[in-house]
Amino acid sequence: MTQFENTSAFKAVILQHFEQDGWTATLAPPNTLGYDIELVRGSEYVAVQVKHQRAKVHAGQLEKFIDFLERPAAAKFTQGFLLSASGFTASVFTYMRTEEVVDVALGSFKDNQIVWEDGDIPQPPPRAQLTYIGVFTCKGGVGKTTISAHLAGAFALNGYDVVLIDLDRQSNLRKLLGDGVYIPGRRGGLGATITVLNHTEWREEEYPDTRVVICDCSPEYDANPEAFIEKFNYCLIPTTLNPLGINKNADVIRRTFAAVRRININAELFVIVNNYHSDESRRNEVLNRILKTEFETLMADDSKCHYIDPETVAIRFSKQLLYWGYHIVENDKPQLAFREVGGRSLPRTDFLKLLDYLEDHTNIEAAKEKEAKAPVG
Repeated sequence: MTQFENTSAFKAVILQHFEQDGWTATLAPPNTLGYDIELVRGSEYVAVQVKHQRAKVHAGQLEKFIDFLERPAAAKFTQGFLLSASGFTASVFTYMRTEEVVDVALGSFKDNQIVWEDGDIPQPPPRAQLTYIGVFTCKGGVGKTTISAHLAGAFALNGYDVVLIDLDRQSNLRKLLGDGVYIPGRRGGLGATITVLNHTEWREEEYPDTRVVICDCSPEYDANPEAFIEKFNYCLIPTTLNPLGINKNADVIRRTFAAVRRININAELFVIVNNYHSDESRRNEVLNRILKTEFETLMADDSKCHYIDPETVAIRFSKQLLYWGYHIVENDKPQLAFREVGGRSLPRTDFLKLLDYLEDHTNIEAAKEKEAKAPVG
């Protein structure tokens, strides 16, 4: 909960603070997109965006601000300040580090002052219990293994040790990642591991540092041990915006929802669009509307079924993901498709955004905290 009644009140306080620090501060004209306050001091010309919201600012909001600053309309600004009334998610700091963002400063408003993040990336928040995530669909070839591995990579970038459990008989995770990979830490700190196991090798007590378990499920429903499906907190169902396959894909997703619900009535179920061509805005808008309409009744009946609008979060088409696995051909070490192209990595950004979306659109952590505080016996 923020301390201000509305966004206008928050902007006014922020503007006053900058004026006290010697800036010439001006509110952006009404209906301006991209920034809220202009700052001028000497040769510095800064675009300030303020976020007055109860939830922490997430990686997608940071990416959008950076996108604005890189457009011709923002050419006059020398840098940007992103200010939050409620702080930032861990993925925001990971994004700043991995994308080497140097022209944006982050600030939180605490105790009636702006506290600037000085580059020290905070440790990941504790997860009292294991979080189980299933990546599942009653159809092969939609990117389950790719999404499983790289969502694990996003958690690892945020400092969590992850276990990937390969439930698919093809064992593609083992082929692509071997027994696992290590994700280096922040600023020389200790990193995180992604460990690949089959379902017979997993024992919770043998991996005490692990707080996230991601299951790459088999498209053959009966091939997935029920003991894992019962534990899913989240379940991701990948699909594509394909004109010829929308009705078929919708039917597959409904069958997947029903299959999970036969065993697990508590998991939050999410449809995520994979292989998204973001440059096809008009066609995507039409196809997205059709596919989303297919699930409106289902989502109305089950509040834990979600369709992730690809305009918010999607796994975009990229050559990094298209050619992920080429390291096998080159006899190179196992790796994720987070390699940068032109200084950026679309997969890395997309999976950090997906991680934030999952955390922001469920009450799993709140439920766990409540359970941990509940009296025993």
